[in-house]
Amino acid sequence: MGMKAAGGSVRIERHIDAPADRVARYIGDFRNAREWMVGVEAVERLDGERYRLYLETPVGRMEPEAKITERGEDRIRWIYTSVVDGGGEVVVRPDGERGCVVSYSGYFRLRRGLLDRAARLVGAERFARRNGERSLERLKALMEARG
Repeated sequence: MGMKAAGGSVRIERHIDAPADRVARYIGDFRNAREWMVGVEAVERLDGERYRLYLETPVGRMEPEAKITERGEDRIRWIYTSVVDGGGEVVVRPDGERGCVVSYSGYFRLRRGLLDRAARLVGAERFARRNGERSLERLKALMEARG
């Protein structure tokens, strides 16, 4: 993604035995984040391409707003517009006849300095990496179960 913040960044890839176009369509609907993104308790569409996420984090419950900045046939990219500086991107590319590789990249820094420092103390970057890995495993299970 090319952008880095002091809080941390994560980049993870997983192979999924499901057609790339089906996986990309599913990910492209940001409301589905609740089903596959670990830590996302709910997603509320505000208007157009703006959403509110309800997250459980090491520093408590957070409700950042996110804006989709790019939505294509093979990717979705967003930025946070409140609570967190940062954003994320998920890219799906074909891999073999039936499978695909899903890449997740994210970067973050809590806006209030004290919270950012607290997040570092409790291992927010490690927490984000673990949740990212678990999220792609959950996505893999969901997509492969659908055949």
